[in-house]
Amino acid sequence: MLETLIPLVINKSIEVILKLLLEKIWAWLLTDKSFQRLNHFLKMQIFVLYLDWILLKTSLKSLPELAKENNSDTSG
Repeated sequence: MLETLIPLVINKSIEVILKLLLEKIWAWLLTDKSFQRLNHFLKMQIFVLYLDWILLKTSLKSLPELAKENNSDTSG
């Protein structure tokens, strides 16, 4: 009887502790300051992915040609 009771008590205690921790984490995540920080982080990640996509889309061979065209436009 005692062999089965101890694991049940331990499991129930772990469930209660995890539930309390998750409630605290959700309460912290849903605060306005934390939400603003996460929102800013998400915007920065989207911006970095967009820049990465643009740089991957642009070939390196076309970059010097664009620089030469810009120099010829400003000089003449």
